[in-house]
Amino acid sequence: MTYTRGEEVEFLRWGEFRFKVGGRDCVLQAYKRDPQQEELFLPFRDLTSGEESYPAGRYLDLQPQEHYTKEGNWILDFNRAYNPWCAHSQAYTCPLVPPENWLKVRITAGEKSFSPR
Repeated sequence: MTYTRGEEVEFLRWGEFRFKVGGRDCVLQAYKRDPQQEELFLPFRDLTSGEESYPAGRYLDLQPQEHYTKEGNWILDFNRAYNPWCAHSQAYTCPLVPPENWLKVRITAGEKSFSPR
């Protein structure tokens, strides 16, 4: 994955989430930095990006103990979507959302405000 300052960091594409928002089919790729890592990382952009939310997108982290059900399903809780650190300070570098995770729907949940630099 490319970061905001141009560096490349290797992530593993771990899985794919398919879901609907407002009746529209959506797909997000989930990533891990290391195969042993339990947490899944879902960077995404949506139709609020640049208008109501940070232009480069937001992130969602999934913890198995919190977001994985006994029935074997993951819960995508977009209320927990957050802005990357680089939205608040140029001192940080953050992964850019890959085009495969650009949603063509509005995700109105989660953190949307940010501090323009």
